[in-house]
Amino acid sequence: MMSLMAALLETYDFALDRGLVDNPELSPSGLTLLPVYHSSRVSGNEDIFELTIDKNSNAIDGRFLDKGEIVVFPITENSITRSGSKVAPHAISDELSYLSKEIDAEKNEAYLKGIEELMEFEKRYNYPNFRILAEYIKKNRILEDFLKFHLRGQEYTFDKEKKRLNYSEIGTDGKAKKKTIDLKKVFITFKLEKELSGDITLTRDIGMHNFYIKYVREKNSNSKELSYCDITGKLDYCIERHRGLIGNAKLISISNHKETYYGRIKDGKDIYRISYEASQKVHNMLKYLIENKNHCSYIGENAYLINWLSQDLEKGGLELLSDIDDVEYDDFEDFDDEDEESMALLGGEVSASLKKYFLGQRSEFSSERDFHVLIIEKISNGRIAIKYYRKLSRSEAYKRVMDWYKSTSWKFYNYKLQKAINKSPIPYEIVNFIYGQENSKGFLSCENKKLQRSTIERLIPCIIDGQRLPKDISRTAFHKLTKKLSYKNSWNTALSIGCALIKKQKYDYENSLINVDEISEVKKLQESISFHYGRLMAIFEKIELDAVSRRGGDAQNKRGTSQRITNSDRLWNAIIRTPSRTRFVLESKIKPYLNMLKKNNYGLYVYYDKLITEITLKLIEIEKRSAKKTGSLNEDFILGYYYQKNAFYEKKDKGEETAVSSN
Repeated sequence: MMSLMAALLETYDFALDRGLVDNPELSPSGLTLLPVYHSSRVSGNEDIFELTIDKNSNAIDGRFLDKGEIVVFPITENSITRSGSKVAPHAISDELSYLSKEIDAEKNEAYLKGIEELMEFEKRYNYPNFRILAEYIKKNRILEDFLKFHLRGQEYTFDKEKKRLNYSEIGTDGKAKKKTIDLKKVFITFKLEKELSGDITLTRDIGMHNFYIKYVREKNSNSKELSYCDITGKLDYCIERHRGLIGNAKLISISNHKETYYGRIKDGKDIYRISYEASQKVHNMLKYLIENKNHCSYIGENAYLINWLSQDLEKGGLELLSDIDDVEYDDFEDFDDEDEESMALLGGEVSASLKKYFLGQRSEFSSERDFHVLIIEKISNGRIAIKYYRKLSRSEAYKRVMDWYKSTSWKFYNYKLQKAINKSPIPYEIVNFIYGQENSKGFLSCENKKLQRSTIERLIPCIIDGQRLPKDISRTAFHKLTKKLSYKNSWNTALSIGCALIKKQKYDYENSLINVDEISEVKKLQESISFHYGRLMAIFEKIELDAVSRRGGDAQNKRGTSQRITNSDRLWNAIIRTPSRTRFVLESKIKPYLNMLKKNNYGLYVYYDKLITEITLKLIEIEKRSAKKTGSLNEDFILGYYYQKNAFYEKKDKGEETAVSSN
């Protein structure tokens, strides 16, 4: 926990030194890494109203912000954690329940008291923008001005008991529609009219932000209750209550149950002490990472995967849950020392992309600086749990992620590009294959979101920590592929994902790295009965499909794959369980199709007959050496099937007949 807090603090301070804090240019959506003692809010549908104030402290205009606009505003130690009936106003911008005495006199009194304290501080600090705004707020007519500029003279009624505004609005169809606004919840922010420059909003007024930061720091430094912060090690003003990050759910909270602290610790605040400013930096940093889609991915069931580079916040996070080739990098340059052919392999394109991401090209980026990966989960309305956290040097992170991609890369057919490409299955694809089913659209989908989230949490350590693939996942991969008939449209995808996981299993537990283009050269596979049975299965399947297609009876789906259920498909599971017996059954069923090829395409018949004879002799040789009866087949069967099937559809050397494309 404390290592994560220190990492977030370090990242925030690095961003602060580089001018990335309070800088909306950091994110294209205007999302800002907040300055300390400030928070933000995103406009929904008529919930944030902006009043424009002139130099004479008069409201001259107002509007509801467009949906998606972000406002930044100062907060207090109590206001950021307020809930229920607790009275704790924000410093300047707040809901009308605080800004209007007609709605809630008690809250309004507390709000104005805070403004008066800021005005006393401004006499010494001298910031005109705040003085103009404060003079307007002191008039205490914000509700009146809201009604004036929102309704523009329209008739309305005010429900004093429920604090609701009722009026009619003319719609686009020209008809009047009744509208109701809960005035207590309308959030008010401000804009100052400037004569010699553009108007400035409270959100963009960095001078106002710095004014408020200085006010809080002075107030905290004068506190009589100073103690040492466990993160910074400095004597400072420490707090017990911390802001929420996902709604009101908090990363740091104190239990209300006193029995929690029986023993050496007498009170919740004795567990750890964090200064107000350190807490603000840590929480603002994590809030930014959660809200920024370049750093955060939602993995289901209120869980989020977050990653970032401590020295290069602008670059965003690594796409751990997406294809690595989807990551875009600024000023990406060609690597001239790599030829085009090698760049098409995993060790080319992916390696170059990852290397550029982790190590950068600018001298100030050190490979020894840190890469952070975090999984958090909202476990209740008030609590956030840290499910996983790792800090690695950039060079170590690069090696481990590359190791994952190398050990799981396989050929996948890309229907957009109309060709097979080498890639690593992303965690979502793995989950959908392992625990999902083929849906009505023909895609693999896992409907159990809790299982999806928990499995991704198990896969992340395999990528980041270099942990071995859990055996139950590789076993399930083989089990899923034994049920070929359950895949009507997604068999090729399932096969590629399954092969990638089998490859990973062999890499992790047998120290064997299989190259998808060199499967037949792996010695252990050449001596595997299961591997050669898989090859036979692919040949039997191809014989039947070729015989039928040449007779004009093979229907194709929209992806160009065969819709025919072959005898190989029907006996797929049986041959895995009882290979010797099922093989003879299958050979008898394939014989009519071989005779059809012998009659219609003798060259193809000879080609398949030679392959079958070659594999049969190899099986006899292996069985003699093993001197034991062949039992059920293992995952090598899948690799053998894939190898032989892929060999049929690879480009043949010039002059050699190309096999007919089918399933």
